Amino acid sequence: MGPVEEGGVGEEERAWWEAHKARLSCPVFNTENGVDMRVEHKDLLSSLADLIFTSPIHWTKACAFPDDTTHIIDFGLGTLSGIGSLVARNIEGKGHRLVFVGLPASGQGHKSMNEVYDSRDIIREQKWAEKYKIRLVKTKDGRLQIDTPFSRLLSKPPLMVAGMTPCTVPTDFNAAVMNAGYHIELAGGGHYNAKALRSKISAIQAKLQKPGLGFTLNALYINQKQWAFQFPLWLEMRKEGLPMEGFVVAAGIPSTEKAKEIIEGLREAGIKHVSFKPGSVDGIRQVINIAAANPDFPVICQWTGGRAGGHHSCEDFHQPILATYASIRSQSNLILVVGSGFGSAEDVYPYLTGHWSRDRFGVEVMPFDGVLFASRMMVAKEAATSLSVKELIVQAKGVDDQEWEGTYERETGGIITVTSELGEPIHKIATRGIKLWKEFDQTVFALPREKRAAWLKTHKEYVIKRLNADFQKPWFAEKDGHPAELGEMTYQETVSRLVRLLFVKHQARWIDPTLRNLVGDWLRRIEERLSVVNGPPKVSEIQSYSELDEPFSKLETFFTRYPEASTQILASEDIAYFLALCQRPGQKPVPFIPVLDAQFGIWFKKDSLWQSEDIDAVVDQDPQRVAILQGPVAVRHSKTTEETAGQILGGIEEGLVSRLLRDEYGGDESLVPEQDYLCREEGGMEAEERTAMLAAARIKYRKVTSSDRVLHTYDIHGILPPPSQWLACLVGSSVSWISALFNSISFLQGNAIVDNHLTILLKPRLHQRVQIVTGINGKPLNVKVFAAHLLS
Repeated sequence: MGPVEEGGVGEEERAWWEAHKARLSCPVFNTENGVDMRVEHKDLLSSLADLIFTSPIHWTKACAFPDDTTHIIDFGLGTLSGIGSLVARNIEGKGHRLVFVGLPASGQGHKSMNEVYDSRDIIREQKWAEKYKIRLVKTKDGRLQIDTPFSRLLSKPPLMVAGMTPCTVPTDFNAAVMNAGYHIELAGGGHYNAKALRSKISAIQAKLQKPGLGFTLNALYINQKQWAFQFPLWLEMRKEGLPMEGFVVAAGIPSTEKAKEIIEGLREAGIKHVSFKPGSVDGIRQVINIAAANPDFPVICQWTGGRAGGHHSCEDFHQPILATYASIRSQSNLILVVGSGFGSAEDVYPYLTGHWSRDRFGVEVMPFDGVLFASRMMVAKEAATSLSVKELIVQAKGVDDQEWEGTYERETGGIITVTSELGEPIHKIATRGIKLWKEFDQTVFALPREKRAAWLKTHKEYVIKRLNADFQKPWFAEKDGHPAELGEMTYQETVSRLVRLLFVKHQARWIDPTLRNLVGDWLRRIEERLSVVNGPPKVSEIQSYSELDEPFSKLETFFTRYPEASTQILASEDIAYFLALCQRPGQKPVPFIPVLDAQFGIWFKKDSLWQSEDIDAVVDQDPQRVAILQGPVAVRHSKTTEETAGQILGGIEEGLVSRLLRDEYGGDESLVPEQDYLCREEGGMEAEERTAMLAAARIKYRKVTSSDRVLHTYDIHGILPPPSQWLACLVGSSVSWISALFNSISFLQGNAIVDNHLTILLKPRLHQRVQIVTGINGKPLNVKVFAAHLLS
């Protein structure tokens, strides 16, 4: 059906409608293109007929009301089920408040007809573009700093390095990022006991240039064995005075009740914030529920989507945020951080300003509060990533955002997606080893567990050949330089093979002390096997594991004592014992595959990331054998191995500051507001609120101005105000050293963090006097507190 024919409407009717068109006293919007029909060139009657009978409805255009619109009133009878609800989604974040006249006064509270008749307490909606707008501030040190809710929470730039194993495990890399002034998460996945975690904190502190820099631990919720000691230890260390500042619940979102328990523990210990890393819309909504259940504790939601390096969901990067942004912003304590695929100021900028949602999807701007970087940092100069591995990362081309999903099926931009030991998708550089991993994902690992052994038996020769040629974990059994079975090897051959695979000869070190101990325990087993039962008692050749720190001379002595080890084949009981040693709990998993059985997935995939940081321990030092985490979009930005972590992050920050200064302040630095330091909203009072509080509590206030300063005196003679209100009154509305002094929960004392007991000193008391001296500019100079007996 086409447009209404000209002849279908009489000239008299048309003239009447046109004559009354100018008398429309309020806008009537075209439901196809959103144009105000009062100024539309087409005659009104034809337009109405077309809109009713033939034209499509484009609801988002029809609801694109002017920016200065403050309220939208729904006079319909459908109330929450009517047209108003259709409008509500389209106007989220635009500052338009929707009021349902049809709702009774008792229904839906402030959105009912009560608001229509209330001319005094007019409620307005916040515009996302204003409330979460990224800004600049000039701090007391003269620096231009980016101002977002995230930077205020951290008192640092809103750029962070996310926790990832193995990259954010080493001491030097953590210290480098912290010394450069940026937030980093220490990866809990690389710390297997309390001693290791404590030692790491001490080692990092020894390399920090400023005392008191805060630590945040990224703990794997899915790994309850590690969680069971890491979470309570983190709280314990904070109570001891160590600067534990934040905690990340990674790899899983707890229930609201469990999260509340976690947050209560963090709050009690004095830890400032908690982060969650959802992987889906449901996960995001659960984080929102957690924030709602803990409204006075900062909660950080880190979103990366499916294009992130390392473990990730299969979700689109943008759609889940479009679906949940309004709910996220309904919680004032919830901070939104975005990550994956970023590596420059140019691609970060639209997400911090929020323009990404407007430019890509035509909806209201949706600013993020911060940006995280992960695999992008693996090529930083201080990163422990081996140089040859960094060079492979630099060589990978990467892909644009719309192409990354190709990695699930094939190598795309030098990246391919495989399934990790946890059963989750994970992006890695497409080395020979990872291509083999992908092949096994599609063959043996696609089979039910009980059928894998049969497949491996059928393809045994091929699997062993590929392991030895391409993978970081070779086949263990070897005889005369050729693949063999454990049952074909002598005891001496097994020891020689262990030392070859576990001891880095050209660096005279073991891969890990627990693997040295494995060799020691295997040697003792050999002693037990080869010792004469009825002979005289013998002292073990291995009295201490440390005797194997330089193994070759010790082994020569050992096999001189037990020459039959060079000819005797392993007993079946010892094969079982050897396999048990290789799977011993608390020991670093062995970097080889000793048997093809139903546990092949564990042998093959477990502990697969450390080799990228220790290429010397890999067969032939071949980086093509190893697993290298990397995001398919982020890898585009890795162009050199010579940039430090500070240069990477500093370059991005500098680019953002320059762009903001140009776009928001016309390039004029003098227009940037000044503030002593970056901080969260400190709870200070505006002048009107302070006057009302003083009057209600009958607190006497005097102000005396001299030539260069102002003396403010407060005398408490009436009702004692709540402590929080009293401190807010003294702080005032500006950010200064007083707001830091009164509102901080802790202080730095030497290298230790201690509780702030000043709040006890400043607690309101009857007949107390407080004097604050400020400059003419309002900046505080000093504070004096007088007890009642000093005033008598």
